[in-house]
Amino acid sequence: MNPIRRWYENKKNVEEMLTWNKNRLKKWELSVVSYMPTGANILDVGCGMGREAFALADLGFSVTGIDISEEVIRQVKELASKTDYSIEFLHYDGHNLPFNNVAFDAVIIWAQTFGLLYGDEYKNSFLVECWRVLKKGGLISFSGHDFEYLSEHYKQCLVERKFYPYTDAEIYWEAFLPHELKSYAEKAGFNIILCERGEINKPEDGVVLHCLGRK
Repeated sequence: MNPIRRWYENKKNVEEMLTWNKNRLKKWELSVVSYMPTGANILDVGCGMGREAFALADLGFSVTGIDISEEVIRQVKELASKTDYSIEFLHYDGHNLPFNNVAFDAVIIWAQTFGLLYGDEYKNSFLVECWRVLKKGGLISFSGHDFEYLSEHYKQCLVERKFYPYTDAEIYWEAFLPHELKSYAEKAGFNIILCERGEINKPEDGVVLHCLGRK
């Protein structure tokens, strides 16, 4: 089992996600949502315990969440059932999106999940998959850790472009520069709407990079 799957199949790590600003979107996420059509059908890649999915559903969007972790999907399905959310949550293999062509109005890869797609080949091929399942004019939004911000504030957690936030853990997130996220989207054929540093909640929370493109 690779380190990402090992981390997210751990019940303790999954349960920790429940404490992460439940059902609340971050400032930069809200700015992206303003571009989405009313009632859009959204695919949430790397849905975790549903923070984004539940918040988007509250805003009137139709959401499908997918994750590579069977433990995550088990727990988030249980949570959705308890809280009366009619969101479909599915396990998938991390590479192939189990949906027909042109099935969604938007695909989001938030929570810096893009940095868990290790290597250029993986990221490029995955964005092509996102292109496939998006309708014409559909939106792709993905985020990553800001390498410059991490270099200034979390240098001790960086090994070249790899960000290790957890001591003695194998899992890491790749960190990026703004033009790199833009380049990934353009290679997959998306027209860039914006690519910028986004504020999380308060200035002291720092920033993340995010890119929004259109098919």
